[in-house]
Amino acid sequence: MKKLSKKLQIGVLGWAGVEEYPAGSGPTNEELEMAREIGYLLAKAEAIVVTGGKGGVMRYAAQGVKEKGGTTVGVITGPRCTSNKWTDIEIVTGAKIAGLEEVFIPLMCDAVIVVGGGAGTLQEICVSYRNKIPIIVIEKTFGWAKKILKENYLDSRKTVKIVSAKNPKDAVEKAIKQARIKWKN
Repeated sequence: MKKLSKKLQIGVLGWAGVEEYPAGSGPTNEELEMAREIGYLLAKAEAIVVTGGKGGVMRYAAQGVKEKGGTTVGVITGPRCTSNKWTDIEIVTGAKIAGLEEVFIPLMCDAVIVVGGGAGTLQEICVSYRNKIPIIVIEKTFGWAKKILKENYLDSRKTVKIVSAKNPKDAVEKAIKQARIKWKN
């Protein structure tokens, strides 16, 4: 049996900033506020929050963490000091291939919470799924979050069940619970 002697690391995955999407197709204000609340609640639970370090859901989650005085990690392609201002620790991949950072983010996490999202979020969800990292999805969000909630699994292998959450508080509670269960096995 593994024993976790470190703080939990929970990823917050989702939409990049509105500037990256055509008008009306990126994150909603409600989704961004959910991300901020998730960050705050994770910091309150003393978890370290891992994001992609950019705008949108990543920025708002990190902002929520900092409002509670917690620690944030952002996985970025670089160069150094290009993450949002609420990111404490930058993991600079130096990747020249689009999407490589989306592989690293879930692998650093004990569980992930999904708030909407585009293609990068889908990649992070798939990496989480293939590596048996618990996936918690907020029900009232759009993009890939909404699409994957139609099924409990991404494929017939049923590697990890996708868990729905009604709101940020529910998502954080479920992510922490699932992360602790993962560490007991």
